[in-house]
Amino acid sequence: MIKDRFGRPITSLRISLTQKCNLECFYCHREGENKENDDEMTSEEIAKIVEIASHFGISKVKLTGGEPLLRKDIFDIISKIRSIKGIVEVSMTTNGTLLAEKAKKLREVGLSRVNVNFPSRKRDVYKAITRRDYVKNVEEGINEAYKVGLNPVKVNMVVLKSLNDEEIWDMINYLADKDLTLQLIELEKLGNVKEEIYNKYFFDLDKIEKKLLNDSFKVEVKNLQNRKIYYLKSGGRIELVRPFHNSEFCMNCTRIRITSDGKIKPCLMKMNNHVDILSSIRTNASDNELHKIFLKAIMLREPFFR
Repeated sequence: MIKDRFGRPITSLRISLTQKCNLECFYCHREGENKENDDEMTSEEIAKIVEIASHFGISKVKLTGGEPLLRKDIFDIISKIRSIKGIVEVSMTTNGTLLAEKAKKLREVGLSRVNVNFPSRKRDVYKAITRRDYVKNVEEGINEAYKVGLNPVKVNMVVLKSLNDEEIWDMINYLADKDLTLQLIELEKLGNVKEEIYNKYFFDLDKIEKKLLNDSFKVEVKNLQNRKIYYLKSGGRIELVRPFHNSEFCMNCTRIRITSDGKIKPCLMKMNNHVDILSSIRTNASDNELHKIFLKAIMLREPFFR
């Protein structure tokens, strides 16, 4: 297993498959990419990058976007990745709008689990956040994902002050009945979120965390990142994602990212240290050369908050 200069093991690869999306969420951080990109990697190129990553002991891959299910070759991408020696898990983050019709096939080709972004079950609030009316589609997608075994299904709820913060407990109860996990996520000052938007919509989860602690029969600390999982007496499972309030989240990061145009991105928060690997793949660089490029990116990693 490879470690960066700060002794952090790199175990997972997060790949943005596209910048295209069928929603327009105003808080989207675009996986740290700041412009549209039409030069997407092919399924073969994606698989080659994963193969290079697996050489360094990386065993888990998460597919993101944009919306990854907009890729017409999504099943081929997953199948190719799962066939690579050393890869034990392929997961996906999706907005869930296309999930119901694709969940069964995704499971069949090797997808392990999904995270579904679902900011609100109220149509008017969902439309205010995403500019679309897809609440029913997302609910159907979540149900189908659970039904076919893409578990654990995790629902990601970015909490936004004066928009959906009053829905937290409704969402908890809704998912508890379905044996699903809710991730409450604090707004990040990244991507589309500029200072004005951040100041207007940031919601501090301190009070929620105190109530969760009182209402839980068990609290687990997840891996090295000090992320807590609350098991509620009522049956719900809640994770809090607070990267700006948890220095250990950053100091113990175990992932490295690939942008949709084939750049290795050592840190979500930084825009000035990308390493191009796709150009070398397209000019038929040897595996040894590609290993050196990947290693260079790993050695550029450093904690953003320290």
